[in-house]
Amino acid sequence: MRIVPARNGFGWIAEGVRLFARAPFGWIFGVFAYWGIMLMANFVPVVGPLVATVMLPAFSVSFMAMARAAEAGQPVLPPLLFAGFSRNLRALVVLGVVYIVAIVAVLGISAVADGGSLFNWMLRGQPPAAEAEAQQAQARAALVAMVFYAPVLAAFWFAPVLAAWEGMSATKALFYSFFATLRNWRAFFVYGVGIAIAAIPTVVVFVFAMRVLGSFSAGFAGDPAEQVAAALLAASPIVFAAASILLASFYASWRDVFPAEEDSAPALPIGAEPAPDSDDQTTA
Repeated sequence: MRIVPARNGFGWIAEGVRLFARAPFGWIFGVFAYWGIMLMANFVPVVGPLVATVMLPAFSVSFMAMARAAEAGQPVLPPLLFAGFSRNLRALVVLGVVYIVAIVAVLGISAVADGGSLFNWMLRGQPPAAEAEAQQAQARAALVAMVFYAPVLAAFWFAPVLAAWEGMSATKALFYSFFATLRNWRAFFVYGVGIAIAAIPTVVVFVFAMRVLGSFSAGFAGDPAEQVAAALLAASPIVFAAASILLASFYASWRDVFPAEEDSAPALPIGAEPAPDSDDQTTA
């Protein structure tokens, strides 16, 4: 593990774009197939969403395998979507179970701010009240949830690939992931800002599609859910591309923070040439 310069956060996004550009159709098919699997799983009451969540770490490793194939100049083929299920699956399943417990705990803590409205909406599908006061309370609860979810995200960022590719136990993978992310918080902060900026075109396209569909709301029986679904369909090309780039950027962060042994020199900004007297931060 090494500490990388803050500006490498932008480099991860640029690397994600490069990896996507090497096999755009393979990436888009992978994302489409994955979302389809998740959608079908959620149709199964109670058990389906639980199983889908437990399998999230394994699928995240699959997308890392897709990025590794793209990096090596190999084709991104459909079987890679299940590559994450081939190594240390037991630890990945444990990570999935721990993730469910962590999410329930975070939402439980958020109930202090709104009496459990957000908790019931996210876990039980009970829509929140429409009153302004209730919506304000739920906004506070969402903020609380975001604050407490941050360390969960840090612990799980690298954990699946550490478990699958490095053979770590679930506990050890969570430990290393948390501290690797914490020690590289500057790069992750820049990365987050970059992702927010890069997401603007996707949001603009989605909002535009919603406005266009809103003018034809009679054709959708005025159902907001149907309008959202149709807007997502209309914006699907850019949505799939953006999701693919985001997933590929995860791999870029992994390769930068956890380099291969032959590439474990002190970290430089991505794309920079090493200098003889470089004073960049050293390997941790």
